[in-house]
Amino acid sequence: MKEPNYREALVKGWHLAWHHKSLWVFGLFAAFLGQMGIFEYLVQAVVGANKLQTPSAFVYIPQMFNRFNLADFVGLFHTSVDRIIWLVWLIVIVLGATVLLTFVSVVSQGTIVHNTAKSIGGLHIKLVEVEKSWHESRQHFWRLFGLNLIRKILTIFFVSFVVWGMWNASFEPRVGDMLLFIIIFLLATIMGMVLYLWLIYAVGYVVVEEKKLLEAMRMAWRLFTRHWLVSLEIGFIFIVLNVFLALLVLAGMFILFLPSLFLWTMLALTGNILFYVFGILIGFVLFSLYLMLLGSIFVVFSTSTWTYLFMKMHKHGLRSHLVSLFHN
Repeated sequence: MKEPNYREALVKGWHLAWHHKSLWVFGLFAAFLGQMGIFEYLVQAVVGANKLQTPSAFVYIPQMFNRFNLADFVGLFHTSVDRIIWLVWLIVIVLGATVLLTFVSVVSQGTIVHNTAKSIGGLHIKLVEVEKSWHESRQHFWRLFGLNLIRKILTIFFVSFVVWGMWNASFEPRVGDMLLFIIIFLLATIMGMVLYLWLIYAVGYVVVEEKKLLEAMRMAWRLFTRHWLVSLEIGFIFIVLNVFLALLVLAGMFILFLPSLFLWTMLALTGNILFYVFGILIGFVLFSLYLMLLGSIFVVFSTSTWTYLFMKMHKHGLRSHLVSLFHN
């Protein structure tokens, strides 16, 4: 097997992301699928656990049903026809927007993978037209949608275990309960990493190799088991990169809210509430645009890098740095 070159993969992934700016739009939509990597899974687990520090969350649903009044439900049918029509249209618009966003996000993910495979598949980077990648990815929509759906369901399953462990440890905590939570958190985190890496390889088999859904899932698992150590090593690198990305977000927040601080100073001097409103609006708009830009670039970069590594593993094989160190 060839020796891995993580630096080469990162350099090529960044080169494609920076010089192929037309992919940034697809990176923005692909981010809705949860393309921030393993770090995102860890954040979901921690946030989910923090939201469930008291048992009140478990009794919320029963209380919701206790508050349900049949008379209020029947009264809906006595609502004017105009309100019912507006409600139906609102539901249709929301469902339509959700379906459209899902379609564009899934196809955008495939577009980045396909464009990467065609652009950096050879010895030199040769940018490919995005329209061709979009057209090819549309043909794989249902398979890509199935993979992302399976990943979401399994992610919710693992995060639910972490949430339950956190609640069990915070409600009359004991040493055994804390130990159980730590074990559950570590196991769920490991399974989340494996799940994320498996999805990356499965998407590669669907888009690059044009495999069917079940075949892609089976081959992705086989590829992971053959390269599990090197996969986790690369995953750790991206955890570090995600931390660096979080620092960039914090730095951008402080910088982009400086105009808001100036307007709030004017509020203190003049007492005009409009300065406060404009300050909030400007800060929110600038920071939102910054987040979208940063997230789009990072999604394109990470997806391109993982696609390049997938192609190396699939065609040539990669050897772990840890194994190389021990052998040397």
